[in-house]
Amino acid sequence: MMTLRPDDEHLDLYERWARDCLESLEPRLRQLRVTDRKGGPPGLHDLEAGGPDGPVAAIEVTSAVEPQRLGVESEIRQRGSSFPMPGLASRWSVRLTDQARVRVASRHDKLQPLLSDLEARGARYAHDRGDYRDPVVKRLRELRIAAVYRLSAGRGGSVVMGTDAYGGFEWDGPAIDAWLDEFLASDQGANKLAKLGRANTAERHLVIVLDSFSQPGIGIPLKLSSRCDAGAAAYVMPSSDPPAPLSHMWLLPMAEGSEGLRWTRGSGWAVLAV
Repeated sequence: MMTLRPDDEHLDLYERWARDCLESLEPRLRQLRVTDRKGGPPGLHDLEAGGPDGPVAAIEVTSAVEPQRLGVESEIRQRGSSFPMPGLASRWSVRLTDQARVRVASRHDKLQPLLSDLEARGARYAHDRGDYRDPVVKRLRELRIAAVYRLSAGRGGSVVMGTDAYGGFEWDGPAIDAWLDEFLASDQGANKLAKLGRANTAERHLVIVLDSFSQPGIGIPLKLSSRCDAGAAAYVMPSSDPPAPLSHMWLLPMAEGSEGLRWTRGSGWAVLAV
């Protein structure tokens, strides 16, 4: 649970999460100060750790979030995530892609015939990653539905709608390297690096908070190396070194009990318990 403080009005949800995580994970970063305050000068880093002779660490917080997925989730909440569907015999879970339009995917004349056909076949699930020539796959893709799952039978027809799950289990070291390279080369990444470049501190920390509505945001369950002997499994860690002026980088999923990553110049990457 995040700590509430008087200066929280100057921080968004991601910045408060990052502050609380850093203070609990790193003793040197206890009692962080807010430097980028509402109404203050632009271009300042978000937080600062002080020492007896002045600031020692500048911290800039950003987030990874998929706006399209947030939009789909918002539309689902507005329209209702659970609703009856006459003509079906089962309750179905319908998971939408990030490109879906909820009003289209939930139309009775579109969705009911698809699910009814699956019931007639005795199918318990279907997804859009199959053979594109398969009529079911084609219909799922047309409606921007990632997958459907049969939850129960014999209780009347209904639908529970939500966004699809990301495949975080594939987020291993090389995938993280590629994602970070793209992120740091983006306008968002360049802006954060520029802010830290202006900081007159010995350490410069970039914190990326991974929202649950992002591909890596369900956590960092790094795949184990298949080359390791039994009983000596090791994480497949990232290998990239983030660019100057960074001295530290943090990847912090926004979920308690998840795994995060910390990079330190000269020491490399380490797994963290968030």
